Amino acid sequence: MSGNGKAKALLPAGAAFALLLGFSAPIEAAKICGWLVESNEPNDVRSLDLWLESDEDIDFLYKIGGDGIVTDSGKSNSPASATYTLAAGKPSKAWGFGSTLGSAGKIDVSVELHQTPDDIFSNAPTPLLARFVFQRNIPASEKQPPMTLSKRQCATVPGR
Repeated sequence: MSGNGKAKALLPAGAAFALLLGFSAPIEAAKICGWLVESNEPNDVRSLDLWLESDEDIDFLYKIGGDGIVTDSGKSNSPASATYTLAAGKPSKAWGFGSTLGSAGKIDVSVELHQTPDDIFSNAPTPLLARFVFQRNIPASEKQPPMTLSKRQCATVPGR
């Protein structure tokens, strides 16, 4: 076989490889949603539960901030950060907190989702994937949080 024959024999294999690369699926972006569920507990405790859901399996680092539950007597929050994994299509309670709320007040909670750090013990900044902010005034006349509060906030997280 001449040198041209070898080149022609390899061409179909190279073309097949290029074709496979062309049909490989691109990395999809994930849609991730968060919502805050409020409830009343005994002794005037207002509970806040953060729920998250994604349409793709996703790992991230979450950071909770804000003033939390704000009343005339002060601010109460439980800032936290942790790595977390969501399974596609399965809502998950990622964080919870409760504090006394005797009358009027305010809810102020922020949630940042960051790329999971390579080293979980490192304090180096990681890219922000999504941010959700939950804020509302609570009137003194409110005895039970309205069910309409659990509105989802959603963001598209780029594929990695």
